[in-house]
Amino acid sequence: MIVCLGCARPPAPQPTDAVRIVFVHQPLWGEPAPFNALLDTFRREHPHIELVTQLLPNDSDVSHQYFLTSLEGQGADFDVLVADVVWVPEFARAGWISELSADFPQTELAEDFLPAAISAVTWEGKTWAVPWYLDVGLLYYRTDLVPHAPRTWGELETFTRAAMKKDPALQGFLWQGRQYEGLVCNVYETLWGFGGKSLENGHLALDTPEAAKALHTLRRFVERGLSPPSVTSAAEEESRRPFQDGRAVFMRNWPYAFGEAQKEGSLVRGKVGLSFLPTASGEPGFGTLGGWQLAINARTPPERRAAAVELIRALTSSEANVKFARAYGRNPARRSAYAALKDTSFAQLEPMLERARPRPVTPYYGMISDILQSEFSAAISGIRSPEEALQQAQRQVDRVMGAQ
Repeated sequence: MIVCLGCARPPAPQPTDAVRIVFVHQPLWGEPAPFNALLDTFRREHPHIELVTQLLPNDSDVSHQYFLTSLEGQGADFDVLVADVVWVPEFARAGWISELSADFPQTELAEDFLPAAISAVTWEGKTWAVPWYLDVGLLYYRTDLVPHAPRTWGELETFTRAAMKKDPALQGFLWQGRQYEGLVCNVYETLWGFGGKSLENGHLALDTPEAAKALHTLRRFVERGLSPPSVTSAAEEESRRPFQDGRAVFMRNWPYAFGEAQKEGSLVRGKVGLSFLPTASGEPGFGTLGGWQLAINARTPPERRAAAVELIRALTSSEANVKFARAYGRNPARRSAYAALKDTSFAQLEPMLERARPRPVTPYYGMISDILQSEFSAAISGIRSPEEALQQAQRQVDRVMGAQ
């Protein structure tokens, strides 16, 4: 397995008694200079720490497998790691990452970090990582085709139908229906919009009227031609490209797509609005929380652990949040960073991130996700009814979580 693709070079020789720590992360996309400058500042301000960085492939599944192999094998060749939003409970329960409650108490995090960001790094009331940057599911709409952002699923259907009637060449509502993690995000966003919950008494709440309404709603968009049949095999880019080419009215996607839509040459530049996802009641919806967190290897010895904490503090500071936003378009996890970015497009994302919700916070999520992907796909593809798919998913998930 490919693990290290390159290491950052310290700008100056380190003291002979420096504590060496290794930071493993995925590429940030874009010019590496701003990130390297941030790391070099840390080195200058912490001459007693020798910081080395190692790159993983930019593939979440590959990185996850690398961490499973290394951490389960009690590897101690890296100290700070970047964890996907759904990995923290899994790694914490397995004893692979260090508890950070004493270094980053919940009360301290609550002073500035967004609530959803805190929930992603908390398991059993303890802190196991620190939010680095966030993502959230959003509704994109064509401001030149619809009067305003739809507040309900019914309004979304009405606006879609009206726009397609005026221009039959248009596609309606694009979303991610391929059998992968993106489908799980789409379904949960719809489920929450109908009043459903992720967990009840520690168990997934799947075989519920709210979940059935969610799957029926998504399936109905396909059946009625308001979403093209291709959505059942679409991921983010398969949704973004036709929307950016001016061929669709609505799209569910992550914030990165807004920056793409505003680029020179985009056919929808200046014609795209962002909004909360629809709900049954018309209240602002809930986007799925995405993003990455910084954690410490549980096998890191005390002297390196202290240095690792210093690195995490530096990389997750409000100042670092602002720099990552400006350089890489990464959405800050801190409220204070949005205040510093109030004159940018990031400002309109803060309310949506405030209402972001995590997928079920459970150490079994990796196994559960495979079940959800399969059953949700069967429902939206018409292989099984939503009720049948949810019943099967509930039985399988209960068996997995019965290990608790």
